[in-house]
Amino acid sequence: MAKEVIGVGAVPNDGTGDTLRDAMIKANNNFTEVYDFSFTKTYWFNASDTATTATPISHGAGATGTYLTNNAAGTSTTSHNPNSNATLWNTSTNKFDFTSLKIGDTVEFRIDINLTNVAAQEVDLFMSIAEGTAAPYELNMNHAYYKTASTLANDTVLFRIYMGDENTRTGGARFRFASLDVATIVVNGWFYQITEV
Repeated sequence: MAKEVIGVGAVPNDGTGDTLRDAMIKANNNFTEVYDFSFTKTYWFNASDTATTATPISHGAGATGTYLTNNAAGTSTTSHNPNSNATLWNTSTNKFDFTSLKIGDTVEFRIDINLTNVAAQEVDLFMSIAEGTAAPYELNMNHAYYKTASTLANDTVLFRIYMGDENTRTGGARFRFASLDVATIVVNGWFYQITEV
């Protein structure tokens, strides 16, 4: 919106300036514009999964394409989204869609999984970003070493990315699990919070 200039007339009390009401409308519009662009806005979503509790995700030894899924159908699925912003997680594609965001926006994630491993093993959790673009990349969110076999060991990871370029913003993104040994994964869910600039 362009700045709305209040008409003050040519000389005091000549009757050519804005009425008091029109002047205050313009002042409010100008303040609203400044307010909207002077503060960051934050909104969040919590996507709770139910499918992997019944049927955990199977990871084969050395597999490279074990991606985490989340049907967002659990009772803990909720959000704080007062401006009805787009939900970034797409349960049909099991990918994040960042196209509703702007360059400079940030997204913070909390991923919560339970892991069953059969022996001592190292595991990594990656975020594959900018999928489907000319410059896809991955970021390692977490590296863990389990000394012994475990059943449903909890692994919670906090991670943040920002929309630093158009590939990140327009390409899809998802979570990838990696390990040289077999494992099964139950996705409890993930929380993600968007901070707009």
